[in-house]
Amino acid sequence: MQNAAISAEFRTGHLANHRASRKPKMGHTCCTPPCVRIARYHRISLFAIALISVIFAALFSTYQESQVVSDLELRLGELSISLEDSLVTHLQTRRYDRIARIVSKLQAKKQLNALVICGETAVGFPRGSNWESLCGSERARAAASGKGTLWSSTDLRVRYLYHAAPMLEYNRARQKPVLLLVQDLSSLQGIWLITFLKALAWSLGAGILLLVFITFQMQRSMRLYASVFHHMIRAALSGRRPRLPTRALADSLLNRKNDLAPLNQAINALAAKVLLFPERPYTKGRDSSWLTSLRQQMGGRRLIILANREPYIHERKNDQIEIVRPASGLVSALEPILRQCGGLWIAHGSGNADKLMVNEQDEVRVPPEDPTYTLRRIWLTPQEEEGYYYGFSNEGLWPLCHLAHTRPIFRLSDWQNYISANRKFSEAIPISSLRDEGIVLVQDYHFALAPRMIRERAPKRRAPRVGLFWHIPWPNPEAFGICPWHPDLLRGMLGADLIGFHTQYHCNNFLESCNRYLEARVDMETFSVTMGDHQTSVRAFPIGIETSAINSLSDPQRETLKAEYGIHSEFVAIGVDRVDYTKGLIERLFGVERFLEKNPEYIGRFCLTQIGSPSRSNIPAYKALVQEINGQVARINARFSTTPQAQAAHPKYKPIVFLYKHHDWHEIQRFYQLGDICLVTSLHDGMNLVAKEYIWCQRPDRGALILSRFTGASRELSEAFLVNPYCIEEIADAILGAIVMPTEEKHRRMATMRRKVEDHNAYHWASDLIAALLPKGEKHVTRFKAHPM
Repeated sequence: MQNAAISAEFRTGHLANHRASRKPKMGHTCCTPPCVRIARYHRISLFAIALISVIFAALFSTYQESQVVSDLELRLGELSISLEDSLVTHLQTRRYDRIARIVSKLQAKKQLNALVICGETAVGFPRGSNWESLCGSERARAAASGKGTLWSSTDLRVRYLYHAAPMLEYNRARQKPVLLLVQDLSSLQGIWLITFLKALAWSLGAGILLLVFITFQMQRSMRLYASVFHHMIRAALSGRRPRLPTRALADSLLNRKNDLAPLNQAINALAAKVLLFPERPYTKGRDSSWLTSLRQQMGGRRLIILANREPYIHERKNDQIEIVRPASGLVSALEPILRQCGGLWIAHGSGNADKLMVNEQDEVRVPPEDPTYTLRRIWLTPQEEEGYYYGFSNEGLWPLCHLAHTRPIFRLSDWQNYISANRKFSEAIPISSLRDEGIVLVQDYHFALAPRMIRERAPKRRAPRVGLFWHIPWPNPEAFGICPWHPDLLRGMLGADLIGFHTQYHCNNFLESCNRYLEARVDMETFSVTMGDHQTSVRAFPIGIETSAINSLSDPQRETLKAEYGIHSEFVAIGVDRVDYTKGLIERLFGVERFLEKNPEYIGRFCLTQIGSPSRSNIPAYKALVQEINGQVARINARFSTTPQAQAAHPKYKPIVFLYKHHDWHEIQRFYQLGDICLVTSLHDGMNLVAKEYIWCQRPDRGALILSRFTGASRELSEAFLVNPYCIEEIADAILGAIVMPTEEKHRRMATMRRKVEDHNAYHWASDLIAALLPKGEKHVTRFKAHPM
């Protein structure tokens, strides 16, 4: 409440002042616009690029010129050596005309400008150009001493390169002859300028391209950071849970080790703090763009949901009728869609006051505060409920589909009641709704026969699109063949246009079952089954949870909750399950016992708080399970609570607190936030939403999840401690690992799993399921990641 008040004050006061301060004053602006700052940055950068480019071009041109001169010097030296023998021969015979022809050819090839032979008599070529005067230079005389030399000079604005080297004596003169070669260098002046301009253009172009790339990257990064901050601020002000706007881009930037690491760490720390703010509960105003888009894409089609569980239950308590909304992932996922799109929800009326609230058609408009769709209730006789629900569904199909080594029981009477109940539910769909190309979503194993019954009632033209989602695992073909009526179940399910499972593994098992037991065409490439003239697609749709706002539990509230339920320990592990033999509750208790055996220092410091919701208590296997759990809890508590170490910690310490009763969602949220560890040890589970609920409810800076590898959730939540629930040692070691895990690692794992839970929430699942049911060419339902507001 205090944080909410602060947030409200900030919204009404400080935010208004901030907006007022942003108004520009007359005559000048209040701040420097981003475009001006970027332009200033560009001017400075362009000046630096230009300066560096000029310096680089000048140095490069000078270097290139020196390389050309060096090449000319080398060629003159090689030319001097190659000409020496022929020149000596011609000089001895005084054939100056031949020397002149040689020089003319070299001039034509621009390899030489002049040739001078300095001896007692100087001879220059071409003749008449007074090149003989070079023989009087000091460098030419120095070459006569036996050492060649090179030099250059400018005569009449023409630059020349001179090479002087001693020659073989061609007469008996006292002065040793010298060969002097002359090369014109005036052409290099243009080469330097051309090279300078080319180098300048290339360097300027490269610098500008680099500036554009760096500017783009900076603007991209800054826009992302600004968007992150704006989203977090707006979310904090409105009470929503903040999230990064573009997940893939944010991950690529924020998780990369670069020069912005300090800023990344600051953003992560701020995000972790903002995530702890109290948030708004579910309200009528939580309409969202994806729901609006979904309604548009439905194109006026009526949505009908067929489920055993109803979204609203009327219960009589103390002479008053109360409305109870059951804690169900199915209800959380589909009910918001019916609120937005309207339609019909058909379910078993299980409340003791349900019949008092319906009209003559057994219907009631819901939600009570703002009715937008119709709930039609189906009444079952005690015999039908016993055979259809407790018998065939939960004593037959439930153990058949779960590899928990409990023998399924199949009775003919249960099967007949199952057929009767499926027909009763399918016939509850108005015939008018079967003629308008609507959408029918059949939920779970209670209604395996309903899709075929619905299709038989519907006309061939403008028939509705029927989808069946199977919320529990699908066994391998050998195990499924145990059921005496397995072909009938498969034919009934294949009346749907789409069948969904939680995992692809379950899809493959279903396709293999159809391939083995039916005369149907199974396509493993398109994941479809064609039976007769009807094709059914089989796809995986991992279900999520409702990612609505959660009120954080303060430390004093945690201590109050622990005292209320007699939890006297430093570390608290939490388990939330229906009391079911598939949940691995006995294995969980043995794992805690083994943990305390191996780590006695945690006796008095560790406690497992297990919430066990009563379920199907009239089935003998469930009654026996409750008795066994109570016996094991009493034995383990007696073993460890009386030790000196436990008594020293607290006289009323118990290593296991077993709460065998129903808890509403608000209470379960508090327990999730209390748990330093959440234990999910299912022996077999289609998905298991407890794991996702714990991650969503727990603060991102605390908590650890121990998850059975035999759940569908383990395929998504790989950052959890994955264990084999049949191996007690693994459970014990995982508990120790979760306790001693460093805070940073704990935070990283929880944050990653929290992001996965949010990105694949219940709304995501529902929209994908409906989008897959829409006719081809109309699958435009918006996919979304953020939770609805």
